[in-house]
Amino acid sequence: MPMSLASVRVGSPSASTTVVMLHGIYGRGRNWQAVAKGLAAVREDVTCVLVDLPWHGDSDRGAHGDTVRGVADDLIAWLDTTDVRPDAILGHSFGGKVALAMAEAWRDRKLQVWIVDSTPDSRDPSGSAWDLLQAVRRLPSTFATREYLISALTTAGWAPGVAQWMATNLTREGDAFAWRLDFDAMERLLLDFFAVDLWPTVGPPAPGHTLHFIKATDSSVMSEDAVQRAEAEGAGRVHVHRLQGGHWIHAEQPEALITLLAKVL
Repeated sequence: MPMSLASVRVGSPSASTTVVMLHGIYGRGRNWQAVAKGLAAVREDVTCVLVDLPWHGDSDRGAHGDTVRGVADDLIAWLDTTDVRPDAILGHSFGGKVALAMAEAWRDRKLQVWIVDSTPDSRDPSGSAWDLLQAVRRLPSTFATREYLISALTTAGWAPGVAQWMATNLTREGDAFAWRLDFDAMERLLLDFFAVDLWPTVGPPAPGHTLHFIKATDSSVMSEDAVQRAEAEGAGRVHVHRLQGGHWIHAEQPEALITLLAKVL
């Protein structure tokens, strides 16, 4: 049986432009629902498909390896079983590198690629997602209530919004709540995310590809060196857009993101 990925379509199935939206690590497709609804409202010709990545949400485990390229291959294999034919791929954070890996595999097709506060760079493991993995592993594997997890994470210094978001990854098992995430798989995915270098996909892009990096001004995920390299290597088909806000730009500034997408798509 082919693997199954959970997805939600926002917008008309008959729209002429289809955007597949990919969330970051620990997330799920619905994280992008507000942006997708806003975009479909102002651009009736655009439909958005919000996908739960392998190992996330209601999707199956990965079938092509727990790597960025493996997740890209999972998505491509799944799309081949559907009627979804993307004109654009948008990915946030971990999903941004997956979007670049899909572009690497789809060099022979016309495609817009949107990389939201992510980077083609390789680097040592660090940052909030990596730190959160360590924090979760210091906690019990089950919780009496979701509020217990939220309290434990906020006590450890995490913002209430992050703690509440992570609590959406709990599922009831009998009288307790357990993680729906496999953190060993999350670690493998993150280690590859930090290790893989996707600059060859950027400079220059494949014929028919246009790349759009969204740099959140208050985030260091995409460094200024990476911004300058993208602009220099892109041969006029790589664009960097700066939006005011932090890493969770789609939650902090959805209207600015919707306006940009509606204008450029």
